[in-house]
Amino acid sequence: MVTHAGTLECQGTIIAEGDTEQQLLDACGEPTSRQGANWQYDTPGSLPAVVTLGEGLIMFIRDAGEVDPSGSPLGDHP
Repeated sequence: MVTHAGTLECQGTIIAEGDTEQQLLDACGEPTSRQGANWQYDTPGSLPAVVTLGEGLIMFIRDAGEVDPSGSPLGDHP
């Protein structure tokens, strides 16, 4: 799993902001954790990625250490 500026690669499939929740689940499977609309995906050897969903669509994809657009830290929850 690799994260690049608003995209996430899972098993050779590129997931991007604007894709559907179902596309995310089909490509990446269930998240490691869910914190409301923020779903975290962890892969050994890569930075965790946080995907923010809204109305069934991917709104944002960020590295877990980044800050979401509202100013809240992401990926710092157990």
